[in-house]
Amino acid sequence: MHLPHLTLTSMSTSTNPSNLSRRQLLQAAGGVTLLTLVPRLTTAESEPKTYELPAPTPGKGRPPVFTALPYLQPGPASKLVSGDESIVIAWQTDDLPADFEVSYGERSLDHAAVVSSARRLPHGKEDGEARINYSAAVRSLKLNTKYRYRVSMSGATIMEGFFTTRKPRGFKTRFVAFGDNSYGDISDRAIAFQAFKAMPDFVMNAGDNVYESGLDNEYARYFFPVYNADQAGLRIGAPLLRAVPFYTVIANHDVHGKDADKNPVADFDKNPDSLGYFSNMYLPLNGPEANHPTPAVGNEEAVADFKNVAGERFPRMANYSFDYGDAHFLCLDSNVYVDPTDPALQAWIESDLAGTDAAWKLVVYHHPAFNVGNEHYAEQHMRVLAPLLEKHGVSIVFSGHEHNYQRTRPIRFAPRDESGAKKIGKGKRLVPGDFSIDRSFDGAVHARPVGVIYLTTGAGGKHLYDPEINENPKNWLHEEDGNADYVARVVSDRHSITVVDVDSRTLIVRQVDEWGNEIDHFGLERS
Repeated sequence: MHLPHLTLTSMSTSTNPSNLSRRQLLQAAGGVTLLTLVPRLTTAESEPKTYELPAPTPGKGRPPVFTALPYLQPGPASKLVSGDESIVIAWQTDDLPADFEVSYGERSLDHAAVVSSARRLPHGKEDGEARINYSAAVRSLKLNTKYRYRVSMSGATIMEGFFTTRKPRGFKTRFVAFGDNSYGDISDRAIAFQAFKAMPDFVMNAGDNVYESGLDNEYARYFFPVYNADQAGLRIGAPLLRAVPFYTVIANHDVHGKDADKNPVADFDKNPDSLGYFSNMYLPLNGPEANHPTPAVGNEEAVADFKNVAGERFPRMANYSFDYGDAHFLCLDSNVYVDPTDPALQAWIESDLAGTDAAWKLVVYHHPAFNVGNEHYAEQHMRVLAPLLEKHGVSIVFSGHEHNYQRTRPIRFAPRDESGAKKIGKGKRLVPGDFSIDRSFDGAVHARPVGVIYLTTGAGGKHLYDPEINENPKNWLHEEDGNADYVARVVSDRHSITVVDVDSRTLIVRQVDEWGNEIDHFGLERS
């Protein structure tokens, strides 16, 4: 059976960014309105109304400076329950308090959301700055519904726009996936633009949102200006974060310090603004409470400030799951302080995967279990979960870490020795085993895979790895794996994103490079 070859959008992938009209940009990302702090615009009723910041009042000082413009986050909800849906609108300013209000509604702005705030201080860091984190949790929403909202400061409107809640079962869904992105390079901006132009319902990031250490100040410098830019363009970035929710997983550059034994740890002595993953993201909170909590040491006051900002998100948000349309996503912490052989962790994973009725089960973790790159090939600890994922019908595992694109054939894997996975904190964690490879799968005529496809989409902006293995199958074999040819495609000479279209019967995957060219395409069909 031939699966359809989908185009990304009504805008050709070869469209010149300069030819995109304002209306096209406003309609991008699945029709979700963009919110921009710009001078007042005369717009049609269907477009957002945006406002400039109030000018300083003589004798009363200036208004606060935004260190992160308002952006959307999915919030704590996991299961699809109409009437129990939520969204979080978050923003950050410098350390100058202000009174913010958020109002919302389907047609009229007749509901008010509670605005929460928390301060995070630099604690003596030379290049640090104090900031205030604001968030408004909009709760008790319907599914697949457009809501208007307004953010005001001291009675003056800052912005107006709308968001759309998650789709229930039976509705087509599109998401984009990529990892290893925010670095401050031009490639970051091209990736943000291509992701925006794909018009997704949401982003599923594969980890390492910012480099090098996942700090608050790195989010402010490298992440928000690119993925929450006021305009969209190959050399600018895009207003993606203010258009759709952004899911992600915690990764190695989020916990980049080292303890006395050279194991990864968030070091608040060295970086008082560590663990920006927990202070900037607002993700589902249905994960286990005590499995392998993210290690943190150092300055007690800085840690206390961080915990005040993160609240219940730390450490709970390291593992979580959620549904969107006909797909279930299981998002895991795969950092090297995690022991994936832990019975309690595996029991939670099994319970989660067994407890969903979604047509498609997708898993996301940062460290790829099966990759043939030279940089991180030996970090194989997540391989021990393969039999569990196969048992529960997982279709695709998305990872990053290796800065290129790799796709395996559908594989089943039986570990022979799990001792390497138990070596917590070590980079080399080999897990040998036996492969069963579905070589008949072609993603078109034969589109019902026997096994799990492992997709590495780590070419999201950081410098690329392994150009010598690009489109070179002889370099994809490793003696440690018995030279098994489990990888079907490697593209390591360009940055790229993964675009996925999902309905109840089919799942279509396209890999699109930073210039908008398709470099891979395959589909899956349900049995």
